[in-house]
Amino acid sequence: SIFSLDPIISFKKTIFFFRFWIFSLAIWYVFSLKKKELLKYLIFTFTLIFIILIIDGYIQFLTSKNIFGWPIQNTRVSSLFKDELILGSYLSRLLPLYFGMLVFTNFEKKFYKYLLFFSIFVGVETLTFLSGERVAFFFINASSLMLILTMKNYKLFRIYSILTSILLIVFLVNFYPKSADRIIDQTITQLGFEQNKKNNNNDGVNNSKTNDDDNNLNQNKYIFSIEHQNHYISSFRMFKDNIITGIGPRMFRYTCVMNKYNVWEGCSTHPHNTYVQLLSETGLIGFIFGFIIFSIILTSILKHFILKFTINKIIFDDFQLCLLSAILISIWPFVPTGGFFNNWLNIIYFFPVGFLLSSFYSKKNLKNYEN
Repeated sequence: SIFSLDPIISFKKTIFFFRFWIFSLAIWYVFSLKKKELLKYLIFTFTLIFIILIIDGYIQFLTSKNIFGWPIQNTRVSSLFKDELILGSYLSRLLPLYFGMLVFTNFEKKFYKYLLFFSIFVGVETLTFLSGERVAFFFINASSLMLILTMKNYKLFRIYSILTSILLIVFLVNFYPKSADRIIDQTITQLGFEQNKKNNNNDGVNNSKTNDDDNNLNQNKYIFSIEHQNHYISSFRMFKDNIITGIGPRMFRYTCVMNKYNVWEGCSTHPHNTYVQLLSETGLIGFIFGFIIFSIILTSILKHFILKFTINKIIFDDFQLCLLSAILISIWPFVPTGGFFNNWLNIIYFFPVGFLLSSFYSKKNLKNYEN
């Protein structure tokens, strides 16, 4: 922020960023003292929130309005978030953390709890699909696959809930074809494949009339979409001019309009990718810090996976794996994301960190005590 193009604007976002570290440390402290009480209240709260969102979301999907009369956003379910299309992101990012809490309390012992939580998982997964948020749908499936491959217990719970969700989604797509427009059709179009398909379907006469520029346009492939690609090009231009410290946090929105950085439809409040934003706004200093954290978590999970299937050695317990999956999907580099300095996203980023630190610390103390 000190080296920002406008330090005052940058410091407004970063000077109190340490509050998220305190948030994680506070969770660590409370969880270490009162595990049962904290988990009891959090499980109750998340269960209630998920049930309300599932009921309200399906009402909005089926009637085009939710319980407050807020309309569906085109074909995308937004529920209580109204015109802010973050329902899928909210559900997909919190579900692994919620699953971890359930695992810690060994919820499978009571059948009625198993049935309740199974219904919630199916409802959340299908509602994420109906929200039309492609990244969120990827997150929820990626975290589920990772847990199925790495967990010692509770695999069948996730396998059955995913299979049930798939069947329900297939049913919804057959009876409500528009529900798949954004997840499938719009994705194909934005990547540039639909244009090629249309071009290939033209007869010989029409093809001969198509000029070279049109052919080049139809053959373009984009990184997620032309808009996302233009954001990344603008960011890379900023990074090249400010390799070490970047242009400064929160400065993308102010510099992307400059001629030397601007790309057609390439201007926005942020570049829509965490690591691209870190490169452009914080340079190599911020990017390396973020990438190291991602690399440590990814290699740790891969190490656990390899040792589990080769010598049957377990590095992380199921609770820790759920927390790691929640963190991993939030910092996954190869998807469009929200702004890195966004307040609610950072709460999601740092929420599982406190539980993970407490779990690692308790495990370390236990080993020292046994030794």
